[in-house]
Amino acid sequence: MGPGRFELPSQAPKADNRLLSLSWSESYKDFLRWLESKKYSSGYVEGILSYLKRYVGVLRGPMDVVNAFHGLTQGQQHNLNRGVRALLNFYEDMGVDEAYLKVFRKAIPPDSVGIDLKVPSEQDILDSLRMVQRVQLRYRVLYDLLLDSGLRIVEAVRLINNFDGGAEVNGVFRCELSYFRGSKFAYFGYMTRETLDLVKEVRDVAGGSINEQNASHYYSKLKCICGKYLRKFAFDKMIELEVPESVADFIQGRTPKTVGSRHYMRLARQADNFYPRYAKYITQLRQKAGLIPA
Repeated sequence: MGPGRFELPSQAPKADNRLLSLSWSESYKDFLRWLESKKYSSGYVEGILSYLKRYVGVLRGPMDVVNAFHGLTQGQQHNLNRGVRALLNFYEDMGVDEAYLKVFRKAIPPDSVGIDLKVPSEQDILDSLRMVQRVQLRYRVLYDLLLDSGLRIVEAVRLINNFDGGAEVNGVFRCELSYFRGSKFAYFGYMTRETLDLVKEVRDVAGGSINEQNASHYYSKLKCICGKYLRKFAFDKMIELEVPESVADFIQGRTPKTVGSRHYMRLARQADNFYPRYAKYITQLRQKAGLIPA
């Protein structure tokens, strides 16, 4: 992916900013370095740059922002929203007048808010498990891990790319992740034996690392249930199987990083004890899909 184009003005704008343009050009490397300084994941950074490259040219006024968002789907608007706001924040840190940038920020369409209550059906998951067999092994394995663990895709990618083994606990496997993102901490990735074997195969045979953006592209192209909804399905099923909500949160990496050591140890023991219920269900689901022997 080549650089986008924007050019930082030689000095912060004065009161009259009508002639100032914000365009992609020589400051690409500075913007990339600024993004990296925020400790965003590589997939998040790639997504921001990709959307800016596709939809944003020179910003001469608020209508350029309006036009950039015109005709986009809700999901595309959400992704571009993050990219444009990041770009404007960068300009502000570089000394561009905040009042001038506010004109552009006000033109950004409001991001959709509210609670997404959609949870895929079991049939949706069965269909997706069968469809995803068409993609490369590493991305099939990632899909299996997303369903097993309920992790976010960035966390599951990290687990596979840095995999160094797992501990067997009550017939399932717990792999250390210890990945900090925002205010949450994903301590472990839980998975079935079948998925662990495939993760080992990817590490030992398939070679190469997994790219988060490529994975999302493959799943979208096949019209599989995306990672976000696999996560919702996993959580909903755990609750149905009477896994305590706090334990399901722990398994899926929604535990605050400030949790005390005693509380952490209690949640870890409970997760070890309750996760096999969900693992048994997932194994039966794969048997139902015809992917493993009954």
